[in-house]
Amino acid sequence: MEVDDFIRAHYLGKRPAIVLLCLMMLANGEPVGCIIYSAPPREADKRYGGKTWELARLYLLDEIPRNAETWLIGQSIRYIQRTHRDVMHLLSYADPAAGHAGTIYKAANWRHDGMTDDERKSPRCDYVDARTGKKYGRKGNMPADAEVVRVPRVSKWRFHYPLHSRKNS
Repeated sequence: MEVDDFIRAHYLGKRPAIVLLCLMMLANGEPVGCIIYSAPPREADKRYGGKTWELARLYLLDEIPRNAETWLIGQSIRYIQRTHRDVMHLLSYADPAAGHAGTIYKAANWRHDGMTDDERKSPRCDYVDARTGKKYGRKGNMPADAEVVRVPRVSKWRFHYPLHSRKNS
């Protein structure tokens, strides 16, 4: 399998907009998964006080043993600490709408850091074409003849991992 195969198999099914790092997990020389870090939301560097990357995709084949996700996260953190010293923080999200609670982040010692809509005055919405059921993140991306329905998004759990302690930076 190649990276694009893993991305298509991931529940989101698409590549993040700006990929900063992609690492493959191998077993007996064969690819069995990947982890992708991307550019985070623009306020992340300010929120955490330094350069921040987002763990945007993690996918392993079903036959890979339990706890492998946490192992892969740990390996990727050590790699980033060695090779990307300017990255100070990692960020990721767990989507309750997809049945995710952040268990792998908790197991990898990430800190729960609230929900995506904690600071918002109004919840974010997706736009759905009532005729087709297709979801769009922006109204401007919808076909001109779409029957627009606004659907509030489920707020995601936010997790943070500081890479370097202040005394070691």
